[in-house]
Amino acid sequence: MNRAHATLARAADRRTKAEADLSLAQHGVLFALSMNDGLAVSTLAKMLSMGKPSVSGMIDRMAERDLVRREKDAQDGRMVRVFLQERGAAVIARTHPVVKEMNAALLAPFSDDEQEVIGRFLAHLASSAEDVLALPTDKPAEEKV
Repeated sequence: MNRAHATLARAADRRTKAEADLSLAQHGVLFALSMNDGLAVSTLAKMLSMGKPSVSGMIDRMAERDLVRREKDAQDGRMVRVFLQERGAAVIARTHPVVKEMNAALLAPFSDDEQEVIGRFLAHLASSAEDVLALPTDKPAEEKV
């Protein structure tokens, strides 16, 4: 799984750089905001499996390119929300069909039934990997390896 993940991530990163001059993570931010605008930086960090400081720096660079904008939360001034700008929305409109095409190409060798199983497996990974692979917290520190 590690090799498949690394290979897919490298290939997707090259493609998003070629299509939109964005890293895969930056594209992920735009896509997430296109689905649910105004996400908190901490939420984006969790969605991307990245640290909050890394995502915050990436958001700053994206804001400089006018792809997104940062805004303090109206009710909790400590929280920063990120909003899709017109330029970022245009990138997603242009790249969304490309992403669908890439997904279709990756799934093409598989039957509909196999694609259903793959979809369920990926949904399971996305929703459960953190819990399933978490370190046991009930072991004393000296027993952890």
